[in-house]
Amino acid sequence: MLRDRLAADLADDELAPGFVRPAWDDYCFANVPDTVLSVLGDEPEATGPLPDDVFEGVATDIDHVVLAFVDGFGWNHFQRVRDDHPLLARLVDRATVTPLTSGYPSETAAAVSTIHTGRQPAEHGVLGWNAYVEALGGTVQTLPFADRDRTPLTEVRDDPDPAALLDGTTLYERLNAASVLVQPDFGPSLYDSQANRGASVVNYTNPAQAAYRARETLERATEPTYCYCYFPTVDKLSHASGAAHPETDAQVGAVCHAIERELVEKLDSNVAERTLFLLTADHGEVDTVPENRVDLGRVDLESHLARDTNGEPIPALGGPRNLQFHAREGHRDALRATLEDGLTSLDPLILDREAIVDEGLFGDREPSSRFLERCPDLLVVPRKGFADEEEGTLANVGMHGGMAPDEMLVPFAAARVDALRP
Repeated sequence: MLRDRLAADLADDELAPGFVRPAWDDYCFANVPDTVLSVLGDEPEATGPLPDDVFEGVATDIDHVVLAFVDGFGWNHFQRVRDDHPLLARLVDRATVTPLTSGYPSETAAAVSTIHTGRQPAEHGVLGWNAYVEALGGTVQTLPFADRDRTPLTEVRDDPDPAALLDGTTLYERLNAASVLVQPDFGPSLYDSQANRGASVVNYTNPAQAAYRARETLERATEPTYCYCYFPTVDKLSHASGAAHPETDAQVGAVCHAIERELVEKLDSNVAERTLFLLTADHGEVDTVPENRVDLGRVDLESHLARDTNGEPIPALGGPRNLQFHAREGHRDALRATLEDGLTSLDPLILDREAIVDEGLFGDREPSSRFLERCPDLLVVPRKGFADEEEGTLANVGMHGGMAPDEMLVPFAAARVDALRP
């Protein structure tokens, strides 16, 4: 069952024309972790699960949950290719497929921090790929736990503490079940060690091996198990070639075929009857054209930017479609005017700190002190294109982080594994 009408309703709830508001209180990606808690029997711990109707017609009296997290696979992308891949067609016919909104920002760093903790960005404080964390020496790249040049903080700082970036209890420490994270080997990262506390990690090199190792995990389980399986390649190809490019669709096919062959078809029958399969994404992507990719280094911002402890300007934080600026005292209006002039081709929505907090853009729960420290003075959300200073990033076609329907709407499919077999 495909819930198309709900997608239209979610897209119609706008912060401004063309800018989709996150549905924090119900149909939002941020509520997936509490949904896992609820399904695995920890209802008192599940403070904000998805609405019950995401499981309409789905048997949820199960022992195990396997979540296929397909980074960058938006609702509109799902709709476009669902008839091209047997797994997706079967989900439409036999599962319940519900649209959700991404959280804000529609960025992986914020979303992964949410999926590992069950907390909104307004709570955990990871507001994008780039952040300013004074305790870590200034501007950092969040997921790789690295400096601006992507040098690991462990190589340039003395004993950097990942809790300064992300703190608090993880989902896996709350679950009354074993937690296994099947994901590529991203190399050593103190962010991962912090976010993954309470779970074991199994690495893989390609989608087929990922699905195989998820199956192996479930078949070996001696207790209720949550198996999180992360696929980054659709997002990677969307950035390089565009979400609508055949090469990106080929990656969707590779992931779907691997899941269908190695997990759905081969999982032990008794285990399949006791395993709930979920498929979702953190965000979709928007494709861009060169004239709407702005080199931020050519916009004269420096005199208006707040300074770090060394007296250097704090650069744009967040990401290319989630541009966060901290203004020098007395310079906010001048900074806004400069951004409006320099980013005209992006037709952006610009929000000040007061509007960000009042609208609950980063979450509708009580904001943490960490969020309030990191909340920008001005937030720029492009309607078209993006802005960045890095040459490699400016060569990208697909991008996300903003509030367009293509990036804000994502699928959430649910079915018991045995119901998906040919």
